[in-house]
Amino acid sequence: MIINNNLSTWKEVQHGVPQGSILGPLLFLIYIKDLSKNVFDRSIPILFTDDTSFILTSYDANELSRKANEVFNIINKWFHSNSLMLNYNKTYFLQFQTKTNYQNNTQISHISGNIAIIKGIKFLKTNR
Repeated sequence: MIINNNLSTWKEVQHGVPQGSILGPLLFLIYIKDLSKNVFDRSIPILFTDDTSFILTSYDANELSRKANEVFNIINKWFHSNSLMLNYNKTYFLQFQTKTNYQNNTQISHISGNIAIIKGIKFLKTNR
């Protein structure tokens, strides 16, 4: 293929999509679509570009902790089996709760520690 008098050759892509490509976000969403199917019965997945969130609900703090760790383990296994890596430094746990008298000590663990617990997060905004 010749573009602007520059000759380029076709090469096989082993895996991945070049960052910043126009089709990158769409291809990524297609690639990870089955991730949400793996945890759909345990959480509500939200996929947007390369940001993925999972909503879990429970009235019981112990059940919430169990569900959160279970979903996190499923996600980790899916990433590993699909040649992807979860960035633990950009993975957060955010809890919304009603006014109650109990303290929730939910910890989500991974190989080298716990997922950071945060008080708020900013989501990307679309112009729709």
